[in-house]
Amino acid sequence: MSKEHAKKFIEHIQKDEALRKRVNDASDHIIKVAKEHGYDVNRKDLRQALKDHWSQQGEDADEASFAFSEVPGF
Repeated sequence: MSKEHAKKFIEHIQKDEALRKRVNDASDHIIKVAKEHGYDVNRKDLRQALKDHWSQQGEDADEASFAFSEVPGF
């Protein structure tokens, strides 16, 4: 997916309530998986940890280090 497509997808999520619900449901699943593995996290905690992680990554960082997208709901 190109960077432009990613931006358009985020805009779509912000405008489409049904799509936003699907993305929110997916992020709820991520929190559930984390808890199943013994991590006591909530959406706010995980969002901040991801922002901190992303801020430390350089331009040449491996794409695998960006595990989540900053879309509304996460």
